[in-house]
Amino acid sequence: MEKSIKVIVADNELSEREKLKALLSSEADIQVVGEARDGKECLDLAMRARPNIVLIKEDLPVINGLDAAEQITSELPEVGVILILTGHEGEEVWHKMLRAGIREFMTRPYAPDRLLAEIRKVADLQTKKKKTASDASPGHNIVPQRQVITVASPRGGCGKSLVATNLAVAVASQGHKVALVDLNLWGGDVAMLMDLTPRRTLGDLLPGFGGIDYDIVDSVMVKHASGVAVLSAPLTGTFDGTTLSRYMVQSILEALRQNYECTVVDTSYPNLESTLAAMDYSDLILVVVGTDLPRLRDGKQYLKNLVAANYPKEKIRVVLNRATSSREISTSEVDSILEFEVSARLPSDDTAAGSSLNLGQPIVTASPGKPLARALAGLVEVVRPSSDGSKKRLGLKWFSFLQ
Repeated sequence: MEKSIKVIVADNELSEREKLKALLSSEADIQVVGEARDGKECLDLAMRARPNIVLIKEDLPVINGLDAAEQITSELPEVGVILILTGHEGEEVWHKMLRAGIREFMTRPYAPDRLLAEIRKVADLQTKKKKTASDASPGHNIVPQRQVITVASPRGGCGKSLVATNLAVAVASQGHKVALVDLNLWGGDVAMLMDLTPRRTLGDLLPGFGGIDYDIVDSVMVKHASGVAVLSAPLTGTFDGTTLSRYMVQSILEALRQNYECTVVDTSYPNLESTLAAMDYSDLILVVVGTDLPRLRDGKQYLKNLVAANYPKEKIRVVLNRATSSREISTSEVDSILEFEVSARLPSDDTAAGSSLNLGQPIVTASPGKPLARALAGLVEVVRPSSDGSKKRLGLKWFSFLQ
């Protein structure tokens, strides 16, 4: 049987190349089609061989491995690139990876089974990406059958967790199978917002992490009365959030994507590796921005940074929270400040929001007639628009008060 995943190995150390070749060649579905000692050699080989995957060390001679990876990603989008890092790279390397669109990496030392799983995962994602591109017809907004949505914000106090929680419940109310993930290991609020006291949380996955599958993830999830399956953050806030690596986050989200129609992710601080990993893996990013001037200013810069980091603008949706709370800043001024299209505006309602927070009841179910509840429920149409491009009947009612 012909081997389906063709790989190029780029490392300036002969012993490492031999070790990788021996590991990969022993797999029935993987074929090493070339090896390179420096970045230039890797580039030339990739252009000729057009492999499925390039395993490339970040620190290479002649042309730096990251620079070579950036060029491959740009010129050969059908080729999956996995960068091999030492774990001691400075912050400038992470920023350059984001700008270059390098999303997949492994840090030495790594377990052989993790590397093999990553190669297969990236190859599978590249295949799905090509299929989606070939199936998509111009002018149609195609919603993935299994969708991952990350909710982020440039700073605290914007209502990110409230948006994530109510969005998940609203999507579930339409009959979809929904998962909600709280990535804040310093003490996330999702469990509190849903009046849950989980016996196990995301923190239970981390100490002995050695690979993730759905059964493992499912064992630490709890079902909410709305039908949403919740993966809670540790309730004590005693876990170090920096232990939540990119590989862990994307393995968890991959397992959930295979089993849920929609996965909503509530993130932690904006520049954490776990937050960036979730945004990289997501189909949509909801950026929640407050309406006071400092939050609008931060929102503008945050959106600019996302675009500069090669996140497509069509992947980003801006949600303006407390949109009716400021008399000093008009709607047109908000749009001008952000320099970004606002997809949804949530009205200010301190009473409904406060009651929801204190009772642990999502607003969309506790106070469905409130304008804030209708606007939150209307986010479903923002993230999962009708296939024919028209708004659903309920969606029209939800947004009618904003017209």
